[in-house]
Amino acid sequence: MAESSEQVAFTATVTQYMTSQNGQTFVFPHIITNVGGGYNRITGVFTAPRDGVYVFFCKITGRDNPSSMYFEFILNGSAKTMNLVYGGSAHPYRTSSNSIVLQLTHGDRVWIKMSTGGNHYSAGGDLSFSGYLL
Repeated sequence: MAESSEQVAFTATVTQYMTSQNGQTFVFPHIITNVGGGYNRITGVFTAPRDGVYVFFCKITGRDNPSSMYFEFILNGSAKTMNLVYGGSAHPYRTSSNSIVLQLTHGDRVWIKMSTGGNHYSAGGDLSFSGYLL
């Protein structure tokens, strides 16, 4: 079993309704777990405390949006995925989630960016960002 100093894992959520802007780094301020201290609740950025293969997961829920929202996993400023949160339907709450596996070196930075923002619903983890070292 790995020593606790070798373990890296985090989960952070949003605990209130909010609106994101186009191009905004999405900040998940409520930390549930932050083993290794890699996630920054102020900036919304995870910084790899050690080299390795990491798994990240993000869930975004929209609320009453007339059009779709999009979020991206960003690695060191470069978009790695584009994820759709569908909008404009008769159903006001739409959820999208995705995961990604990234090979990181110490100091690499990963965050969620709202390429197209909107209104968000948040009740107990409908907006969450997690990651861990394999």
